[in-house]
Amino acid sequence: MTLSEKDGKLYYELWLPLLDFVNQKYKVNKSVKKMAGAKVLEPVDVKAVSDKLCENTSVIDEYMLSVADMPEDHRKILESWKRCRKGKFIIERHLKSGSILISLEDESVYLVSGIITSIEEMFYYRPMPILVEATLMPFRNVIITDGLIMPSNLIIGGNMKRQFKDIYMTAKQNGEIQKSL
Repeated sequence: MTLSEKDGKLYYELWLPLLDFVNQKYKVNKSVKKMAGAKVLEPVDVKAVSDKLCENTSVIDEYMLSVADMPEDHRKILESWKRCRKGKFIIERHLKSGSILISLEDESVYLVSGIITSIEEMFYYRPMPILVEATLMPFRNVIITDGLIMPSNLIIGGNMKRQFKDIYMTAKQNGEIQKSL
């Protein structure tokens, strides 16, 4: 599952200028002058700025003060990004409604949508489950990532696969799959 085309475009229209603001404020990557409107961006460069934002979410308030005439629904989306969750996750399976990610920190189970491309399409060539580093973010009524999912080359064996499946099945049976942040 992905956001609608309109919401996918809106995400990037809000996200990239915010990252530019963070990069200018904290000077995370001086070689990246402007992400909004750039033709090509290196994911590693963007990830460093995104990580800095997740560490300092109060900068979102500063950014919103600097932008005149921002629509209220855009402000609500930006405000919700203060609840981002950065960490290591296992992509356990893909469903029609999104991909199941399990936090390695506390075994929380999340249903996550893609932005423009589904997570399943991004990793169709990889055997499941997959260990990734990602930042989960709310977007309206779903969870997405910041678009910068970094996979590990770790191969997960049979016992661990069963363990992650059990975590997912228990969360499903108990109605504990998180669909919003």
